[in-house]
Amino acid sequence: MPAWLGGGRYIDTTSDNLIVFIVFSVCVTFTSMLFPARLLNPRNRLFREKHWEAGGAIYQRIFNVRRWKDALPELSDIIKKLFPKKRIIRFDAEYLQSYIIESCRAELTHFCIIGISFLFPLWAGFSVSLLIIYISIFLNLPFIIIQRYNRPRIQRLLARGKHIYSGIKAEDLSY
Repeated sequence: MPAWLGGGRYIDTTSDNLIVFIVFSVCVTFTSMLFPARLLNPRNRLFREKHWEAGGAIYQRIFNVRRWKDALPELSDIIKKLFPKKRIIRFDAEYLQSYIIESCRAELTHFCIIGISFLFPLWAGFSVSLLIIYISIFLNLPFIIIQRYNRPRIQRLLARGKHIYSGIKAEDLSY
């Protein structure tokens, strides 16, 4: 194990590795606030809607995302300075564009957290590494699904110019 990971002490217990995973996740989350705009372009390959996603409908059809998405926590509930993504609070073009960029930031953050879990085999045993990877996917995939579900719908709304009408409701975004 590299010395920079615990000063030569082997991190081998599940609880030690869970703590390391939490620390890594928090670091990635706060680092994501510094991601440059070029990484968060919704036209980038990672964020572009895939044909098979059918405008996000696939996530509703397979995961019934509308039923559970509002029940998940959102970091802006705790850190008020962050852009809230749980509810659309305005429907002007500037806000919707910011929402789209922030959804890209959230998706990239959750992908990065999953990615760091694949580093654990470098120092942790097989079963502990597998557990960390599973936990990472289990905890982060729902947030990625939410972003992949919401972003195409908001992009369509923005493209259609419906944001100029006052009184539009979030239900108008559903299928």
